[in-house]
Amino acid sequence: MGLFKPAILLLAASLIGTADSLAIEYPTAHQPGLGANYTGVARALNTALTSYTCKSEYIDFSDPSALSKFNVAWCPQNAYQTSNSVVWRLTPDCGTTMIYPWDFQYGKLEARIRASPGSGVVSTILLAGPDPADELDWEWVGKDTWTAQSMYFVKGQRVDPNAAFFHTPGDTPQDMAAGFHNYAIELNKDSVKWYIDDWLTRTLPKLDGVPFPSGASRARMGVWDGSQTSGWAGTVDWSKGPFTAEMQWFKFTPYC
Repeated sequence: MGLFKPAILLLAASLIGTADSLAIEYPTAHQPGLGANYTGVARALNTALTSYTCKSEYIDFSDPSALSKFNVAWCPQNAYQTSNSVVWRLTPDCGTTMIYPWDFQYGKLEARIRASPGSGVVSTILLAGPDPADELDWEWVGKDTWTAQSMYFVKGQRVDPNAAFFHTPGDTPQDMAAGFHNYAIELNKDSVKWYIDDWLTRTLPKLDGVPFPSGASRARMGVWDGSQTSGWAGTVDWSKGPFTAEMQWFKFTPYC
């Protein structure tokens, strides 16, 4: 299931840079949070336009300035840096959504993440384009952090009704909330590929006549309350908080 999108949360994110720019320019201030009890608003925070770059970037969150390279477009108080990571926190007020301010047409998104445990808590990293959004997801539902869910949407609609579930490589699955693992989504002209710890877990080929998410272009990530998703994510028990996920590094590689 993709990020929950309440109809009232239609908001355009700030457009950073120009479509033909190759230089990375970063926002100087975070956008304000929306003040509601949902953080699954990545599709609602799409820009009306895309801002393409051919510049790759690796961002290490041991750098104190790393967070300034993103728009924290949802509840910025719940995204903060430690000495070696950025923390995404879910509270009864809200979670958080971070947006990398550049797009690629084809490329690879990579990050090293520890998911959050807890029923109803959803950690995610994804690629999405302008509304109606093509979208490619990695999501971790806190009631089962032994699996990661890969999903995709075309023009905001589910094409495959079932999420594909994957565990860490090897014969002994690991709890993805107990430690950090590397995750990647690669969008190519003729396929999408999902990876865990450099292991290719899933390939979605582009087929004639079958909708394909070729417009998924901008990286978004964070944590949100999935309590109102008809049981898919479970219900948050706030007495068991605080609920946090973390990201140690982020890599954005356009294929130009």
